[in-house]
Amino acid sequence: MLRPLTAEESRWVSRTLKSMSLEESVGHLICPEDQGYSPAKWARIMREVPLGSVFIGPAKLERQRACIEAIQRNARVPVLIASDLEHGAGCMIEGCVDFPWSMGLGAANDPALMRQMGWATAREGRANGFHWTFSPVVDLNLNFQNPVTNVRSLGDEPAAVALLARAWIEGMQRDGLLAATAKHFPGDGVDDRDQHLCTSVNSLTFDHWERTYGRVWASVIDGGVMSVMVGHIAFPAYEGFAQTPSQALPATLNPRLQIDLLRRTLGFEGVIVSDAAPMIGITSRVKSANEAVANILAGSDVFLFAHPTEDFQRLLRAVRRGLISRRRLTESVRRVLEMKARLGLHRDRSGPSLTAAERDSFDAAAAALAEKSITVVRNDGRIPLKLKRGSKVLTVTIKNPEARGFLAPELAAVDEELRRRGLKVKHLVNPGDDELVRNAARSDHVFVNILVTPHALIGTVRLVGKMIMPFWRSFWVDHPNVVFTSFGSPYHLYELPHLPNMVLAYGPSLCSQRAAVKVWLGEIEGRGKCPVKMPRF
Repeated sequence: MLRPLTAEESRWVSRTLKSMSLEESVGHLICPEDQGYSPAKWARIMREVPLGSVFIGPAKLERQRACIEAIQRNARVPVLIASDLEHGAGCMIEGCVDFPWSMGLGAANDPALMRQMGWATAREGRANGFHWTFSPVVDLNLNFQNPVTNVRSLGDEPAAVALLARAWIEGMQRDGLLAATAKHFPGDGVDDRDQHLCTSVNSLTFDHWERTYGRVWASVIDGGVMSVMVGHIAFPAYEGFAQTPSQALPATLNPRLQIDLLRRTLGFEGVIVSDAAPMIGITSRVKSANEAVANILAGSDVFLFAHPTEDFQRLLRAVRRGLISRRRLTESVRRVLEMKARLGLHRDRSGPSLTAAERDSFDAAAAALAEKSITVVRNDGRIPLKLKRGSKVLTVTIKNPEARGFLAPELAAVDEELRRRGLKVKHLVNPGDDELVRNAARSDHVFVNILVTPHALIGTVRLVGKMIMPFWRSFWVDHPNVVFTSFGSPYHLYELPHLPNMVLAYGPSLCSQRAAVKVWLGEIEGRGKCPVKMPRF
């Protein structure tokens, strides 16, 4: 359960709550997203709206720091700075360590290293002014077609996911540097649809849910997770809509799920935050003018990606008119302040600088997890390959051609590692079938690397469109040395069942790229165990 407040923390919460104006209290109900605003713009927003939290996404480190400094300088009450540190601080903060993606962590299955990862995320995040991470994803990936969870999930076995998630949370919340958020309640990973595009459905019976998702939620809540994110996900069996699931409201608008199930039945006492406000899973169910108010009335404490001025004014009017009672407002504000107190924001809004020794230890933990995660799920005898210095190597990256930025990182570390071993590397991205056949014929060895991750192509994690064209002529049938690796979804053998081999790296983090190369070349064994069941093909 949540760590009790110390006497000092309790006094600060009570004193701060008593001193807050109505506007300051209402500002604690929303967490807007940085939209590329300048520090000066953030300063103006903070003077108009006394926000309690702000989400900062990926950006240049100097810009992140300047925006955070402007936000905090213009806040009387310390502001929670949040982000999605789903696989280490490095996935959002430039220069920090990027650990394997969640399914890779499930494949490594090492709780001790998970705690180290959590601690590294907390130290690096706090040193850069971040306090609140919307991770870990504790969804079970039960449907291999689900486009949201996939490699963001730790796996499909409740006991394993509960154990690893709890260790991860313990590491992140150690010493009160970072607040973890388990997501997405009541549980994604069952539907084959995307809550970004519709209200998706957890279609399990309640008994089945209790044995699976319920077990995970009970574990992380008992472990003291400070925050839970509710999804735009319906749970019709809990409400008696078994025959008409489309009638069931998403959890973000549903007091039965937030208050009855999460608060009363599961006993969660921390901060409830909604999933993102612009997603169709909620916007299709309520008018935009009512969205923030409906979410708070349903049980959330913080409305995520709110419009900083418009939603603030809507909530302020709702409180003044009595639609949201002062008591209800105070309950949510107190929970947010208590989380700030547990994080020591009343003493220090940032954190101590990192030492070189710490950074080295974090890099080592990331490398160890990555090397334990790489999984060889099919091997026709070509892995490991025996490469001679000077061999001609072709690396091929297959990814969504429309994805940009952090949604579609390059696999540059693969080529760097191969060149470092004295190999002559040529690289192609999404080649046509003729181009691939020609270049493969001139190469001694070919590595085909498939990079399909959730959100890179919204609504699917399948190989679609131009991504499938490099496979058009099955060039590997005529080439003796081809290795296929997925740096994302583990399920590509379902789509391409005749591939001769498949290595799973579960994500494109630098440490996973380097570990995959070591497995290809026989420098380490592929020791990972895939944490999800493969579909029959």
